[in-house]
Amino acid sequence: MEDERLVELVLDGDDEAFETLHDRYFQQLFQYVYVKTGNYHNAEEIIQDIFFKMAKNLWRFQGKSSFKTWLFSISQNTITDYYRKQNKYKKTMAMGHMELENLTEQVPSTESQVVQQDSLDEITKAINRLGPDYRTVLHLRLMEGFSIKETSYIMEKTTFAVKSLHNRAKKKLAECLRNEVEEHDKKALR
Repeated sequence: MEDERLVELVLDGDDEAFETLHDRYFQQLFQYVYVKTGNYHNAEEIIQDIFFKMAKNLWRFQGKSSFKTWLFSISQNTITDYYRKQNKYKKTMAMGHMELENLTEQVPSTESQVVQQDSLDEITKAINRLGPDYRTVLHLRLMEGFSIKETSYIMEKTTFAVKSLHNRAKKKLAECLRNEVEEHDKKALR
């Protein structure tokens, strides 16, 4: 069933429709929040807040964007609010191997899997050295599959700003990876 139809049913008092929306998006949102916070317990707390805000504000969903985009926008705002209340903003976003594996294909041979794991380690290190906006735009675009327009809505930036940010993030990631390779090659020659 389409999200928009489920929203209508929830607004008409259908608890099963709410459970369906919850189940449909819980895992994606939890991964997103966990990647942003790097803390399982904080992620659990924030997820509760997100679904509370979703239920409270569902009547405001107008269908101008997809429901998923609207929900991720609530998530982004809830994470921001959480850190404001804590009077801190975590500078790092630990992007885990599980999320990075979504970017790579399954490799059948053991040798290829070892090489792939080494590559994931290097990519993880490089991503974690990027700034928060770069990490966020890469996560939303590459791992969640949001369009530029959806990402701009979630990040509360213009589409032009997101395009520019995405391009700069990819270039910076490539630069970090090149530097890692050069460092690795220098160490190998010693």
